[in-house]
Amino acid sequence: MACLVFGNERVDVAAGVTIEDAMIALGKHPDSFLFLLNGKPIPVTTVLDHEHVINALRVASGG
Repeated sequence: MACLVFGNERVDVAAGVTIEDAMIALGKHPDSFLFLLNGKPIPVTTVLDHEHVINALRVASGG
């Protein structure tokens, strides 16, 4: 299992799927987040590995 971290919440997700697919399965909009692996941004097309712990930071835009 891979892990997505939303603030203090850790959610285990299946390995072998993209971040985008995992987010959709969780009912979350992937384009509302920035994803970090070891502190570096990664694309939503990244395929999750068993060892991945991905931090999901909510982004906001305003006008």
